[in-house]
Amino acid sequence: MLTIMNRFLRVAGMILLVFAPAYATTVGWPLEKGKTFLALSASAVWPEKRPIELPDIYGSTYAEHRLGAGLTLGLNLGSPDATRKDRMKTVAFMRYTLTPSSAKHQFSLDLGAEIFEGSHLVRLGASYGKGFQSFNQNSWITIDAHALHHPTLRRTSVWVDATYGVSFTHGKLMAQISAFQRFDGTRTSKFTPSYAHDLGHGRHIEIDMNIDLQNTPDTTLKLGIWQEF
Repeated sequence: MLTIMNRFLRVAGMILLVFAPAYATTVGWPLEKGKTFLALSASAVWPEKRPIELPDIYGSTYAEHRLGAGLTLGLNLGSPDATRKDRMKTVAFMRYTLTPSSAKHQFSLDLGAEIFEGSHLVRLGASYGKGFQSFNQNSWITIDAHALHHPTLRRTSVWVDATYGVSFTHGKLMAQISAFQRFDGTRTSKFTPSYAHDLGHGRHIEIDMNIDLQNTPDTTLKLGIWQEF
């Protein structure tokens, strides 16, 4: 039974990744009790000097569900090649929100595990969010910091995302700066502007681009859709 379930989850994850047209992010505030957030994404990346007809394709599926009492369960599946299960990355985590959803300042902690290319990693994280007014519109900033520890290599990678967003009548405009340190100590940073258009019924469609702040940017097209229900 367990083997069948594992196979089902792998196949379902591959299907979502193959057909995922989207990427989505929440804005740092917890969901209401019993609510679920689902985000699908696909990106086409043309590395420098690569023929335009041969992009690298990246896919991702993200889901979280609010249990209540400050607890949220999350799952993230991603891969640069959804047809190869050895390239799949799986992240499962539990987030505990320290503040009520009505609070202007939001603080949360999370603990999880990641499986990537046969390695089992431990994930620790913390997040901060604040709501305010800018351009006469509801706005927010969030700071998310996470660390992945590799028990076998005894090394840790760290990344930090800082996001500023503004909510308009028909969508959300966002800008994110990310910094990342890999297990081998190399560091990268990027800037990601994005726009999420409100389609109604808790659904948004998003388009963004990634700009490498340290190297020559690769041409990237990223589309996304996210749903809350």
